Amino acid sequence: MEPKVFLLILSFLIASFLATALVIVLTGIRQRAQNRVRARLGVREEEPETPMLELTLEPDFAENPKLIARFEGWFYRLIGETGMTMSAEAAMLMAVAAGLVLCGVLLLWRDDFLAAAIGLAAGIAMVVLYFLWKRSQRRVAIQEQLPDVMELLSRAVKAGESIDQAMTLVGNTTQAPLGPEFRRCARQLELGLSVSAAMRSLVRRAPLPEMRILASTLIMQRRTGGNLSLMLDRLSNVIRDRINFHRSFKAATGAGRVSTMMIGAAGPLVAAYMLIWQREYFDTFFESFGGRVLLGTAVGLQVIGL
Repeated sequence: MEPKVFLLILSFLIASFLATALVIVLTGIRQRAQNRVRARLGVREEEPETPMLELTLEPDFAENPKLIARFEGWFYRLIGETGMTMSAEAAMLMAVAAGLVLCGVLLLWRDDFLAAAIGLAAGIAMVVLYFLWKRSQRRVAIQEQLPDVMELLSRAVKAGESIDQAMTLVGNTTQAPLGPEFRRCARQLELGLSVSAAMRSLVRRAPLPEMRILASTLIMQRRTGGNLSLMLDRLSNVIRDRINFHRSFKAATGAGRVSTMMIGAAGPLVAAYMLIWQREYFDTFFESFGGRVLLGTAVGLQVIGL
């Protein structure tokens, strides 16, 4: 490896470590500020299984786009919806670290900056895909628990308990992920938040259509009254039927979805393989106008087919 390339890599690594150290320091300052706010409010430390996403501490990125970059806001919400205790900053550092490791391995192995750039993007993408998978798993678990939770709320209301007491009961008797979420709602109600604010906070942490329907039902019942237990019973039956239909639909279309994913992933994987291991063959597409047209046409057809 040439000395200039080595110095460039060394400078890049030093800058990456400095940026990581700066983010860690800023994360510590932010965490201490949040702890001071919790101490003033009298809120005890969060339980390990609950995601670190607070109604009173998390900024609303959708309403304040200038507060932080949109991508960072989306990533913050993504980590909060996974149910992990990891902060968004630590998750971002994990993604960058994975990308840098794969980038450095390919750069030292192939001595090719294009392959290193592909490795950097692939490493970050793999970590982000892992978080997306965790969020999907948590949403499925919430959907499976929601009908039983609604029935438990209905029985508690029939027994003469208030909504606040029913939420406390659900939080104490339900497993994760819905149990910790309802315990948090109960704590927010104890601090003086309204049912509307607590439900909006719950929907933000679990943005599912079923959760929005439950939140709307509780909010409207608090404002206008009505037979809450009957509404919860009917709603639990509707959601259970919807879950059963969704299972049948997934079973009927499973083969088609798997084949679509395999066909869609084949093209990018083959292109990445050729860029890294057979670069000379792939460069022939860029040497002539016809090759560039064929490559662009292939990419366009791939997108249209998907």
